[in-house]
Amino acid sequence: MKTKGFAAVLFAGGILVGAGSSEIIHAQAPTLATKQIFRTDLSNLPGQEVLLFASSWQPGFRLPLHMHPEGHEITYVIEGEQTFEIDGVGTKVVKAGEAIYTPPNTPHFGRNATSGVSKTLVVRIKAKDQPVTSEVKR
Repeated sequence: MKTKGFAAVLFAGGILVGAGSSEIIHAQAPTLATKQIFRTDLSNLPGQEVLLFASSWQPGFRLPLHMHPEGHEITYVIEGEQTFEIDGVGTKVVKAGEAIYTPPNTPHFGRNATSGVSKTLVVRIKAKDQPVTSEVKR
C-alpha cells in the first residue's frame, strides 16, 4: 500500500514538474527572430537607402505600436499569416504569398494571431539620417 502511495506521489510530482518546465521552455523561446540581410544606398535617390529583413514570428507575438520616420515599408509574408493594424488603413490579414505596404510616418503594428510560426520578408526604403523605427506612445 505504501508503495502505491509513493508511486502516486511521484507520478503527481512528475506531472507538476513537467507542466512547470513546459511553461519555462515556452517562455524561453524567442518570440521574434529578425535579421538584416541587405542594405545599400540608392544612388538615384540621394540620402535614401534600402534595407531587407527576414523575420520569424512565434504564435501570439505582437510588435509595439511604431512608425518608420520618412521610411516606406513593404512586408511580404512567406509562411503563415500576419495581422496588421495600420492607422488610416485599419486591420489587414496578410497570408503567405501576399504583401502589404505601410506609408512613411504611419503608426502601425503587426502580430502573429495564429497558432503557427509566421515568416516575413520586409523591404524598407528610408532616409539615411532617420532611424529604422520609432516607437509611438499613445
